Amino acid sequence: MTNLGKKTHQKAAGPTFIGLCLLGLCIASCQGEAKSSLAMARPSYEEDRTVVVTSQVKEGDFFKEYENNGVLEARHKATVVMKEAGMIEALHVSNGDRVQKGQLLAEIANDQQRYALERATRNLQKARLELATLLIEQGYTLADSANVPEQVWQRALIKSGCLDAINEQQLAALRLANTRITAPFDGIVADLQVRLHNQSDQYKFFCLLIDDRYFQVEFSILEAELLEMEKGMAVEVRPFAVEDYMIAGTLSTINPKVEDNGMMKVTATVPNTDGRLAEGMNVKVLVRKLVGRRTYVPKEAVTLRQERHVVFTHRSDTAYWNYVKVGPTNSRYTVIKKGVSPGDEVVIEGHFNLAHLATVEVIDQKQ
Repeated sequence: MTNLGKKTHQKAAGPTFIGLCLLGLCIASCQGEAKSSLAMARPSYEEDRTVVVTSQVKEGDFFKEYENNGVLEARHKATVVMKEAGMIEALHVSNGDRVQKGQLLAEIANDQQRYALERATRNLQKARLELATLLIEQGYTLADSANVPEQVWQRALIKSGCLDAINEQQLAALRLANTRITAPFDGIVADLQVRLHNQSDQYKFFCLLIDDRYFQVEFSILEAELLEMEKGMAVEVRPFAVEDYMIAGTLSTINPKVEDNGMMKVTATVPNTDGRLAEGMNVKVLVRKLVGRRTYVPKEAVTLRQERHVVFTHRSDTAYWNYVKVGPTNSRYTVIKKGVSPGDEVVIEGHFNLAHLATVEVIDQKQ
């Protein structure tokens, strides 16, 4: 009986132990799932943080701007022409070459012009001999021409043909000089037309010579804007083809005439300081008029919420919603009349869906 009781007790204890183990595993599994669910349900601090870029509220000179488009044109340029007909026997430049005043650009065959000059020189020598003979007949000499009466001198010059010979010789010398094409001023060669060994008279001109040290751009303003404009005002020129490039200039001329469409023509001049400007380049022009000291922010900082202007400021990783009263806006800044103060740090990127007291992380601060 004793052995039978022990066996019965052992058999009963086996299932109980197994049950306890299964129960422990079940409890552990449930706790693990609960912890996992809790971790998924709880958002992390990093996920709540909005990445932003900031700048500062500034106080200083503010410029009202008038924006226009135009085309650059060299302030000084000239069409170089060929004044003599003949074969082009030498070509010394090509498009894009930079030349100096007086530099030889091309040469035209000059046999005829040289012969004409030699003939004119001989005719002048003959006329001088005739002049000397006429003076001797009047009791004077060519060497003593200073003592010859004016009437006698003029009559002898005309009768001898000396005046005509002088004019002929000067004209022949000029025609010979014109067979050498030279640069009238320092500049850069453009629109070169001619080809070597072709006749010069088949071309309308030789080339366009551009002095690219200064460029002008003409644009239109409204009649109502005339009183805002004056010569010498600051101008910014930005070529469309050159990204993030600006060059400063001045308003140089104002045409005092209103066109039929109510517009007026004005011209700005800019220096080609680093040689990046070119003839015919399309540009944007900003005429800048100083309106005084103002408090202003980058215009990207101002957003509309509930049909009111809002600027978000940043302090201690927190964004604060500020209603502001705005003033004039130019291409980069907006005047703030009320709502923020100089030195405040404002959000300029990342504030599209930003809320008041939102946690933010500043990844860049622009000046």
